[in-house]
Amino acid sequence: MRQPIRWCMLLAAGLVGLVWTSNALAEIAYVTAKSAQIRSGKTSLDPVIANLKYGQAVEVISRGERWVQVQTTSGTKGWIYDNKISSSRPTDADNELASLGQRFRRSDPSVTASAGARGLDKASEEYADRTGITKPHRDAVDRMTTYKIPDEDVQEFLKTGRLGEYAQ
Repeated sequence: MRQPIRWCMLLAAGLVGLVWTSNALAEIAYVTAKSAQIRSGKTSLDPVIANLKYGQAVEVISRGERWVQVQTTSGTKGWIYDNKISSSRPTDADNELASLGQRFRRSDPSVTASAGARGLDKASEEYADRTGITKPHRDAVDRMTTYKIPDEDVQEFLKTGRLGEYAQ
Protein backbone atom coordinates (compact mmCIF):
# COMPACT_ATOMS: atom_id res chain seq x y z
CA MET A 1 0.00 0.00 0.00
CA ARG A 2 2.88 2.39 0.68
CA GLN A 3 4.36 1.92 -2.82
CA PRO A 4 1.39 3.52 -4.73
CA ILE A 5 1.35 6.51 -2.38
CA ARG A 6 5.07 7.03 -2.86
CA TRP A 7 4.68 6.87 -6.67
CA CYS A 8 1.77 9.33 -6.56
CA MET A 9 3.79 11.77 -4.47
CA LEU A 10 6.79 11.38 -6.78
CA LEU A 11 4.59 11.93 -9.84
CA ALA A 12 2.98 15.02 -8.27
CA ALA A 13 6.40 16.46 -7.38
CA GLY A 14 7.57 15.81 -10.94
CA LEU A 15 4.56 17.59 -12.42
CA VAL A 16 5.06 20.58 -10.11
CA GLY A 17 8.74 20.69 -11.13
CA LEU A 18 7.81 20.52 -14.81
CA VAL A 19 5.34 23.38 -14.49
CA TRP A 20 7.83 25.45 -12.50
CA THR A 21 10.60 24.79 -15.05
CA SER A 22 8.41 25.67 -18.03
CA ASN A 23 7.39 28.94 -16.35
CA ALA A 24 11.02 29.74 -15.52
CA LEU A 25 12.05 29.14 -19.15
CA ALA A 26 9.29 31.28 -20.68
CA GLU A 27 10.72 33.95 -22.95
CA ILE A 28 9.74 37.45 -21.91
CA ALA A 29 9.94 40.38 -24.33
CA TYR A 30 9.35 44.09 -23.83
CA VAL A 31 7.72 46.68 -26.04
CA THR A 32 10.42 48.99 -27.41
CA ALA A 33 8.15 51.22 -29.49
CA LYS A 34 6.09 54.09 -28.10
CA SER A 35 3.08 51.90 -28.78
CA ALA A 36 2.51 48.55 -30.42
CA GLN A 37 -0.52 46.65 -31.60
CA ILE A 38 -1.33 43.00 -31.02
CA ARG A 39 -3.24 41.61 -33.97
CA SER A 40 -5.36 38.50 -34.33
CA GLY A 41 -3.13 37.21 -37.15
CA LYS A 42 0.28 37.63 -38.75
CA THR A 43 -0.50 40.52 -41.10
CA SER A 44 -1.13 44.22 -40.79
CA LEU A 45 -4.59 43.56 -42.23
CA ASP A 46 -5.67 41.43 -39.26
CA PRO A 47 -7.78 43.18 -36.61
CA VAL A 48 -6.05 44.85 -33.65
CA ILE A 49 -7.01 43.06 -30.45
CA ALA A 50 -4.84 44.98 -27.96
CA ASN A 51 -2.63 48.04 -27.74
CA LEU A 52 0.59 47.90 -25.75
CA LYS A 53 2.70 50.69 -24.29
CA TYR A 54 6.45 51.24 -24.15
CA GLY A 55 8.15 48.90 -21.69
CA GLN A 56 5.16 46.56 -21.28
CA ALA A 57 6.18 42.91 -20.86
CA VAL A 58 4.75 40.04 -22.91
CA GLU A 59 5.42 36.32 -23.00
CA VAL A 60 6.66 34.98 -26.32
CA ILE A 61 4.68 31.93 -27.43
CA SER A 62 6.19 31.39 -30.89
CA ARG A 63 8.13 33.22 -33.57
CA GLY A 64 7.43 33.56 -37.27
CA GLU A 65 9.52 35.22 -39.94
CA ARG A 66 8.49 38.77 -39.06
CA TRP A 67 5.70 38.29 -36.52
CA VAL A 68 5.86 37.02 -32.95
CA GLN A 69 2.96 35.36 -31.15
CA VAL A 70 2.71 36.77 -27.63
CA GLN A 71 0.53 36.71 -24.56
CA THR A 72 0.01 39.73 -22.31
CA THR A 73 -0.10 39.59 -18.53
CA SER A 74 -3.89 39.88 -18.80
CA GLY A 75 -4.00 36.74 -20.98
CA THR A 76 -4.58 38.31 -24.41
CA LYS A 77 -2.89 36.25 -27.13
CA GLY A 78 -2.04 37.54 -30.57
CA TRP A 79 0.67 38.58 -33.00
CA ILE A 80 3.02 41.57 -32.86
CA TYR A 81 5.51 42.75 -35.47
CA ASP A 82 9.00 41.65 -34.40
CA ASN A 83 10.70 45.06 -34.45
CA LYS A 84 8.27 46.38 -31.82
CA ILE A 85 9.67 44.15 -29.05
CA SER A 86 13.04 43.16 -27.61
CA SER A 87 14.28 40.59 -25.12
CA SER A 88 16.08 43.42 -23.30
CA ARG A 89 14.09 45.21 -20.65
CA PRO A 90 14.09 48.99 -21.20
CA THR A 91 16.30 50.71 -18.64
CA ASP A 92 15.07 53.33 -16.23
CA ALA A 93 16.91 55.90 -18.32
CA ASP A 94 14.85 54.84 -21.33
CA ASN A 95 11.66 55.24 -19.31
CA GLU A 96 12.74 58.66 -18.11
CA LEU A 97 13.60 59.70 -21.66
CA ALA A 98 10.26 58.41 -22.96
CA SER A 99 8.45 60.23 -20.16
CA LEU A 100 10.32 63.44 -20.91
CA GLY A 101 9.49 63.09 -24.60
CA GLN A 102 5.80 62.58 -23.84
CA ARG A 103 5.73 65.64 -21.57
CA PHE A 104 7.52 67.69 -24.24
CA ARG A 105 5.05 66.59 -26.96
CA ARG A 106 2.12 67.59 -24.75
CA SER A 107 3.54 71.04 -24.13
CA ASP A 108 2.09 74.14 -25.66
CA PRO A 109 3.06 74.44 -29.36
CA SER A 110 4.19 78.04 -28.88
CA VAL A 111 6.62 76.90 -26.18
CA THR A 112 7.91 74.12 -28.43
CA ALA A 113 8.36 76.50 -31.36
CA SER A 114 10.15 79.07 -29.24
CA ALA A 115 12.48 76.39 -27.86
CA GLY A 116 13.45 75.48 -31.41
CA ALA A 117 13.80 79.14 -32.36
CA ARG A 118 16.32 79.71 -29.56
CA GLY A 119 18.87 77.55 -31.36
CA LEU A 120 21.48 75.19 -30.02
CA ASP A 121 22.13 74.96 -26.30
CA LYS A 122 25.53 76.08 -24.99
CA ALA A 123 27.16 72.61 -25.01
CA SER A 124 25.92 71.92 -28.54
CA GLU A 125 27.07 75.34 -29.68
CA GLU A 126 30.56 74.70 -28.29
CA TYR A 127 30.68 71.34 -30.04
CA ALA A 128 29.57 72.94 -33.32
CA ASP A 129 32.30 75.56 -32.97
CA ARG A 130 34.99 72.94 -32.25
CA THR A 131 34.01 70.73 -35.17
CA GLY A 132 33.47 73.50 -37.71
CA ILE A 133 29.73 73.12 -38.23
CA THR A 134 28.62 76.17 -40.21
CA LYS A 135 25.86 78.61 -39.30
CA PRO A 136 23.61 77.52 -42.23
CA HIS A 137 23.86 73.92 -41.02
CA ARG A 138 23.05 74.95 -37.46
CA ASP A 139 20.03 76.89 -38.72
CA ALA A 140 18.87 73.83 -40.68
CA VAL A 141 19.06 71.72 -37.52
CA ASP A 142 17.09 74.35 -35.62
CA ARG A 143 14.37 74.30 -38.30
CA MET A 144 14.21 70.49 -38.18
CA THR A 145 13.75 70.45 -34.41
CA THR A 146 10.54 72.44 -34.78
CA TYR A 147 8.95 69.87 -37.11
CA LYS A 148 6.25 67.67 -35.64
CA ILE A 149 4.87 64.64 -37.43
CA PRO A 150 1.68 63.19 -35.95
CA ASP A 151 1.68 59.45 -35.21
CA GLU A 152 -1.17 58.98 -37.67
CA ASP A 153 0.98 60.43 -40.46
CA VAL A 154 3.83 58.08 -39.59
CA GLN A 155 1.45 55.10 -39.67
CA GLU A 156 0.05 56.25 -43.02
CA PHE A 157 3.59 56.63 -44.40
CA LEU A 158 4.45 53.08 -43.29
CA LYS A 159 1.23 51.70 -44.81
CA THR A 160 1.66 53.55 -48.11
CA GLY A 161 5.30 52.55 -48.42
CA ARG A 162 4.56 49.01 -47.21
CA LEU A 163 7.28 49.36 -44.59
CA GLY A 164 7.76 47.71 -41.21
CA GLU A 165 4.74 45.70 -40.13
CA TYR A 166 2.98 46.70 -43.34
CA ALA A 167 5.64 45.12 -45.58
CA GLN A 168 4.35 42.40 -47.87
